[in-house]
Amino acid sequence: MKSNTKLDALAAEHIHRPPGRPPQNGYEYTVELGNYQADSWKHAQRLILVVVDQPDSTTGQLNLMPRWFFLVTNWEEESRDADTLLAHYRKRGTFEDRLGEFNESIGVHLSSQGFKANEVTMLLALLAFNLNTICRNELEDAVGGGWDMRRFVGSVLKVGGRMVKHSRRLILRIAESAEPLWSMLTERLEGWQVTLPKPSVGQSFLPPPDHAHLRGVLRQ
Repeated sequence: MKSNTKLDALAAEHIHRPPGRPPQNGYEYTVELGNYQADSWKHAQRLILVVVDQPDSTTGQLNLMPRWFFLVTNWEEESRDADTLLAHYRKRGTFEDRLGEFNESIGVHLSSQGFKANEVTMLLALLAFNLNTICRNELEDAVGGGWDMRRFVGSVLKVGGRMVKHSRRLILRIAESAEPLWSMLTERLEGWQVTLPKPSVGQSFLPPPDHAHLRGVLRQ
């Protein structure tokens, strides 16, 4: 939940840095703020303040003020404490981010009447999204910054180009403006060391290499 004037007033006394040198990786803590009820709500809800004070990934320095946000939940404190709820909602929030990126970047439409046709369309779309995610993560590591899926698709995958037929080959000449990004991406992909597993009966899936950076992504 985003902050507002009333919530900021409730959180003000808890937004501080403890005395002494901060830890190298920063710190994070949760604060129970009791029950809160907005004007448009029928019932009061449990309000939790989350303060995140982490150094900048580039400079290594803490920002002027910590970041903070709020959790609003109907979980009772006796059932789940604040730290457990934060971990729970982060897992759900990460899934919602991935689902939103999938719908935005792939935008699959299951318009066929048959179930199998829709299933194939969905599976192909998921494979495309997984490949996009792997390539995006490689580019992020190469440039040293975070890219959302819309930016990656628009700036890298959907750039202008021209197909040139030469002998028995088709050559794609991409726009000059996208060449630096494509060079960094292809260099990362060419460095993959893939060990093919021994063929077995019924094997139809080849997993990506271990260094394909398959990891949970938290984007707040």
